[in-house]
Amino acid sequence: MERVILVDESDRPQGLMEKMEAHEKAVLHRAFSVFVFDSEGRMLLQRRALEKYHSGGLWTNSCCSHPRENETTEEAAHRRLKEEMGFDCNI
Repeated sequence: MERVILVDESDRPQGLMEKMEAHEKAVLHRAFSVFVFDSEGRMLLQRRALEKYHSGGLWTNSCCSHPRENETTEEAAHRRLKEEMGFDCNI
């Protein structure tokens, strides 16, 4: 079970909730997007898997996800870049 960090409007942690429940109920939670650009200013996109419950098959940012409990957003961004894209870069 993947849990997300619930936050208030000022990004102060308010607790944890299962990711799907937070998405289904539209509960505010911490998330991030990474936009990777090459030296010519071109942005790396990825196509979401067709079986994704939300936005399947759409082209999107380079990487997006949620930090885990006791993980900074930057740490999570590095982790997810490696998992999803197979590389890491400066954030």
